Amino acid sequence: MTNYQSKILETVIVDGELKTIKYWFKATDDQNSVETEGNWKMRTAHLVDNDTTEHQVLHWLDLDVTENDKHLIKYRLQEQLDALSSAATTKPPWAVDTFKVTI
Repeated sequence: MTNYQSKILETVIVDGELKTIKYWFKATDDQNSVETEGNWKMRTAHLVDNDTTEHQVLHWLDLDVTENDKHLIKYRLQEQLDALSSAATTKPPWAVDTFKVTI
């Protein structure tokens, strides 16, 4: 099960209307975590005042980034988690196997 965390880092508000959001998202599963930070230009107008909370802005962002019932940010984070889970690990070329000789 994937757990998500999110924060609003900055907002651009023009004439009381929310225009752009700088966000941070983190997705975590049992083994790995991935994070992203980005900017989103709002497609839907929302009026902001002194009583507007981060929770409300996150909700508006969630609504705005969802297309065809798919949350675009969370979808991409999940893709990255899936890739990490299925990736085979290899040693870097400079990591030479070492052995110990006992006499």
